[in-house]
Amino acid sequence: MKIICARHTETEGNVRGYYNGVSESPYTQKGLKQKAALENELTRLGKGESVARVYASPILRAACIGETVADRLSVPFETACALREFHFGIFEGMTYREAEAKHPKEWQAWMADYDGYAIPGGDSFHDYHRRVADFIEEIKTIHADDTIVMVAHGGTVLSVLVTLLGLPVEARWHFKIELGSIAIVDCPEGYGILNTLYVPAYPDNTAAD
Repeated sequence: MKIICARHTETEGNVRGYYNGVSESPYTQKGLKQKAALENELTRLGKGESVARVYASPILRAACIGETVADRLSVPFETACALREFHFGIFEGMTYREAEAKHPKEWQAWMADYDGYAIPGGDSFHDYHRRVADFIEEIKTIHADDTIVMVAHGGTVLSVLVTLLGLPVEARWHFKIELGSIAIVDCPEGYGILNTLYVPAYPDNTAAD
């Protein structure tokens, strides 16, 4: 199996520093240009492989990229809730300063147990990672001999990588998943090998940031 996994491009929430986990956030003008370039790059990569299916988070900033690529490759497209971004609960739509000021008790509890604490109305990182990991294990069975494309979010891509590479969840912080970046993982007989992790050349001649 081979997985070509991408993070969406720049949105207003990224620029403003919001916790836009499951909340919708429109692309910036820069993000729209990057989106077109990312779709082109994923299409180019896909045409060099026998892609069986394109999966994406149901959140629009990822789903619309995945749907375009699937259409260009003439392969099935499927959204998967397991690929959605971390749900920041009561912190959704806030900057970290706003979240700390409005919900100081919950903020301190999260900082004290970053992986285990479930934000009210949202996720814990432990449960979030487990959801992604379970989905990847299912995919490895369904697509053992296939190439698939995934389009998702930064945190989701991190969980995909550490799961495929057999690393502890804490190892996710050793990877930098920039906006618009692409990771390609080969999985011969289920053994994950990171082939490449890169940011394509975008229209402004810089990486997405």
